[in-house]
Amino acid sequence: MARHLRTRYGTHLLDALLLAALCLLFFWRDLTPIWADRRSFAAGDFTDHFYAFARYEASRLHAGHLPLWNPYTYAGHPFLADIQSAVFYPVRLLTILLTWLAGRSFSLHALELEALAHFPLVAISTYWLARRWTDSRVGGLVTAITFTFSGYLTSYPPLQLAILETQAWMPLILLCLDLAGIRLAAGDRRAAARWSVAAGLLWGISILAGHPQAALLVGYGSLAFALFRLLPPAPISNLGFVALFGLVGLGTAMVQLLPSWEFMRLSTRASISFAEAGSGFTPYDLLQLILPAVAVPFPALYVGVLPLGLAVVAFVRSIERPPHTGRETPDAAFLPPLYSTSYLYFWGGIGLLALLLSFGKLLPVYQVFYLLAPGWRWFRHQERAVVWTVWAIALLAGYGAAWLTALRSSTETDESRLMDRRLWRGLIRGYAWAALGALALALLFFAGYQAGREALWGFTAATLFLASLLGLSAMAARYRHPALLCGVLVLDLFTLNVGHHSGAAIADPFPPNPVLTVPLADAEPFRIVNEGQLPENYGMVYGLEDLGGESPLRLARYQTFLDHVPRARAWRLLNVRYVLTDREELDMPAERVAIGEGQNGRPVYLYRLTDSGARAWLAGEVVIEPDEDRLWQRLASDDFDPARQVLLPSLPEGFHAESKAGCDGRIVWQERRPEFLMLEVSTARPCVLVLSELDYPGWQALVNGQRTPIERANGVLRALALPAGTHQVVMRFRPASLQWGAGISLVILLGAVGGLVITQSLGDVKKDFLLSI
Repeated sequence: MARHLRTRYGTHLLDALLLAALCLLFFWRDLTPIWADRRSFAAGDFTDHFYAFARYEASRLHAGHLPLWNPYTYAGHPFLADIQSAVFYPVRLLTILLTWLAGRSFSLHALELEALAHFPLVAISTYWLARRWTDSRVGGLVTAITFTFSGYLTSYPPLQLAILETQAWMPLILLCLDLAGIRLAAGDRRAAARWSVAAGLLWGISILAGHPQAALLVGYGSLAFALFRLLPPAPISNLGFVALFGLVGLGTAMVQLLPSWEFMRLSTRASISFAEAGSGFTPYDLLQLILPAVAVPFPALYVGVLPLGLAVVAFVRSIERPPHTGRETPDAAFLPPLYSTSYLYFWGGIGLLALLLSFGKLLPVYQVFYLLAPGWRWFRHQERAVVWTVWAIALLAGYGAAWLTALRSSTETDESRLMDRRLWRGLIRGYAWAALGALALALLFFAGYQAGREALWGFTAATLFLASLLGLSAMAARYRHPALLCGVLVLDLFTLNVGHHSGAAIADPFPPNPVLTVPLADAEPFRIVNEGQLPENYGMVYGLEDLGGESPLRLARYQTFLDHVPRARAWRLLNVRYVLTDREELDMPAERVAIGEGQNGRPVYLYRLTDSGARAWLAGEVVIEPDEDRLWQRLASDDFDPARQVLLPSLPEGFHAESKAGCDGRIVWQERRPEFLMLEVSTARPCVLVLSELDYPGWQALVNGQRTPIERANGVLRALALPAGTHQVVMRFRPASLQWGAGISLVILLGAVGGLVITQSLGDVKKDFLLSI
């Protein structure tokens, strides 16, 4: 027994090192210190969005502050509530801590390393799980290589970092749920509860990674597997283990979910149409399965040629006969269950359902989920559901590889062996005929290219390479050697998927910009408008407060304000002082103060507006307008004077409706931080202090130390009713949603971790460890 376990540990360790080495090989150009060979993640969402968010979070945490509010985008943005900020994601916090301990600022390469660290996690955990399910070393390796280096996981998700980091925890969640099922079948309900709790904690971490749609997909798929694995044979009594998984997962992430839910209800995503939410694949996208180079920029469906055949063989064989596990060890307590055809049918069904859902509104199955599945209607880009399709193909390919390599040592009956050999020969012939068909297509495309249709050259090259891969797959299937199977798979995926995430080497996507010298030297509070001349989230890095930004979520009232109020008035109310544009002149009084070069090489001009408005002012004439539509009309009308009047939904105490009295006074800013504002205000009569700061739940006001209600002014801004006299005004951001969420998460986390520690002995740890491998 001890010798068997040592051998098994050794192969696990060797295979884990092999998979880690493959990850290093696949991403070596992202890691090399030689700048001439270095490449970076492609510029776009990764640099402009996720890096800007991570860098801002790091700067705030390094300064000792939790980043709750971001004043640098959208005229003020609830940073932590934007779930893609991933403020509480443990891996992000570790990355920030390591950069701080190293005495360095948070760099683009640090975020790239964080992203790349998730690939060994995916590879090793997938291998760990697939080796158990296929009862085969080569089955585990084929599944891990296929899923980890698939077109899905290596193209789009690394650039949409939150998707990668959310879905990287899928295999571990499934492994824990599977082990809970094994313990439950053995009658050890306490151990089953521990593994259900562990799965829930991992799902909570996945949610905290910051992509709600990906977390929803992980949650639905894992929940389906939990129902499949944990409910039989006593559905009623075992339902509690499924509920425990969901409760721990959601409860752990509640510190993020409650603020994000509050923000989403107030954002432009609060209601999107069926047509907008239902975007997804088109039938043409199915070409990704075999021709990723000519189908789409991000071949999410491409898993390699060899795995497709192996997956088909595994499914066909499961119909003919249930798979057999032939492992023999002295201790049956540590054996995984004998996986029947139901497992292959389950994952085959999940993969097919995910593929159908990925077509969105084109197919009726999406309409069912849109109407009945909680959360499904909140998100666009339904093609992301295909992650479960890729997972299912990879797993079925692992089963196929395990069967193929076990043919030599089969101890089954002659009839069974004959059936297997017919299926094996059919696989070889299928690859061979497919190779000839691809070669014929290549010749046909080449003839078209020779006839002058230059667009066919890409199809010619792609089908030639496809024919080569099909030929190699036929050879690998013929000889059935594990090294040959894995070698062909690596050659395929490393050739076609290696560059989809990459771009030119970038040291810093936000280098010093001379055109910003003037606003950076301006000590007064102001905002700036960037008309597409810099990355949308540049303000977070340079420390400039912008009206725009880059995030899927922004306040709906703020967007309505910009849509309905004339630009000159909106800019004045929002304290815009500078405009960065490629226009040679503005349509309002302004002075050109700098000229630079934009991203496209064209001249960029920086203007300073003559009338930029103030960050805070006193208004004496209160206009009551509770109706939403009339509010925007009145705000845009010519007879509204924003310097003298203020539109409020109700009359503050001590004021008279439609009062025409003016209001003079003095305003002195004393302190300004993202989550804290302090100013001194002196006035000879009751006035309304209007601040050019966006109104949002969680902002609290103190006037001379006393809580004072914040009024919503001019549709989107904050205001305070002040009596005559000199007052110290303090505003601080303390959202109740965060406090409640943190309390719930703390209780759930302490209960879950405490339960794991208290109820698990050293013997249990040993058993669970042996069981997991």
